[in-house]
Amino acid sequence: MNFAPLTIRMGRWRGLALCQAVCLAALIAPLTSHAGIFDDDEARRAILEMRQQRKQDAESADARLQALSAQVEQLRRSLLDMNAQIELLRGEVASQRGSVEVLQRDASELQRKQKDAQSAFDERVRKLEPQSMTVDGKTFLADADEKRAFDDAIARLRAADFAGGAAALNAFLKRYPQTGYAESAQYWLGNAHYGLRDHKEAIKAFRALVERAPDHLRAPEAMLSIANCQSELKDNEAARRTLEQLVRQHPQTEAAQAARDRLLLLAPPKAPARKGK
Repeated sequence: MNFAPLTIRMGRWRGLALCQAVCLAALIAPLTSHAGIFDDDEARRAILEMRQQRKQDAESADARLQALSAQVEQLRRSLLDMNAQIELLRGEVASQRGSVEVLQRDASELQRKQKDAQSAFDERVRKLEPQSMTVDGKTFLADADEKRAFDDAIARLRAADFAGGAAALNAFLKRYPQTGYAESAQYWLGNAHYGLRDHKEAIKAFRALVERAPDHLRAPEAMLSIANCQSELKDNEAARRTLEQLVRQHPQTEAAQAARDRLLLLAPPKAPARKGK
């Protein structure tokens, strides 16, 4: 069997296959190289884009950070301004509070002065206006000067200044002829004269009281004093009549009891002389 042609054909086929393989390799090699080149460009482009994006992001972040810093700085300044305004307001409030305290103190002082002035005015008015007085059971109106003059005269008598007291009481009765102190002034004037041992003037003063106001609280004592003066003048008959009158008119008084005791001590009245037979 002749295998030579088959061998030759197989050799040809192998050569053809080898040739095709080489050609295919030649064709594929540029494509593979071009694909590698394409992949590198895309990677570089992507990297550049990423870098650019990062740069933009960083710049944007820096811009936002700067804006935020500016806002923070603005807020800080606003807070400082606000604190300054608060301190200013606190100072103004403290000043206003001090002013209010001063005004309140001034108002209180003004009210006190006004109250004092009103009290002083009321006191002056009170002194000028007649006041209700009750002396020796008698109630009447008397002004301040009138009361002062009477009290001064009585103070002289209490100091045993009978002459000064008598002069003061006489002047008082002349100055205030309608005074409500009239009866009491007459009674003490009688005592002043009695202290001076001027019994006749004493009797005049006591009788002025009894005749002016027979029901006065001092009238019984005035009558008893008249009897004492009459006894000092050795006029026992007049003294007896005065004492008997006292007992009749004021029987329930202490003066009447003293008059009864005094009557027992007085000598009995002389019997009228008989005419010759």
